[in-house]
Amino acid sequence: MLRLIDIITTSGIIPRLKAQTMEEAIYEILEHLVETNRINEEDVNDLTLQIIKRETAGSTGIGHGVAIPHIKTDKVKDFVGALAVSHEGIEFNAIDSSPVKVVILFLSPIRAVSGHLQLLSHIGGLLRHQGYLQSLTDAEGKEEFVDLVQDAERMIFGIGPGGDEMPPDEGPDPILH
Repeated sequence: MLRLIDIITTSGIIPRLKAQTMEEAIYEILEHLVETNRINEEDVNDLTLQIIKRETAGSTGIGHGVAIPHIKTDKVKDFVGALAVSHEGIEFNAIDSSPVKVVILFLSPIRAVSGHLQLLSHIGGLLRHQGYLQSLTDAEGKEEFVDLVQDAERMIFGIGPGGDEMPPDEGPDPILH
């Protein structure tokens, strides 16, 4: 199973997004991925345009303050992602019109059709719990974000730190329910 923490990594976490618009947020996140050597600088403008084009076809603002901008592209060979938090909120044309505070942007290799859909579903499962979203927006350091993502993957999907399934007797944590 694809693990979100393996795709975003510690270097893909942006605890304080400065952007005030959707376009600025996408660009800022992509620039961060360049600074952390996850994508090439010469691809940023093209990727920004591709993601904005994807957003005009249908917003990835899924509601409850969450957006999951994503595309399949030939600019990456492996899944690449970032998790960013905006404390002020960003207009993302979300389905419930709420400002977006948690953005998970990911880029999928062009041929990764099933993996792309699996990752979308996985992220949606992680971010559907309001208490968890509040924990993300309250988190301070990158390590705290990593712990939150790993804990959610373990509790919701039964995925252990190494990507293995958890033993059946370890049920979900009531904090997320």
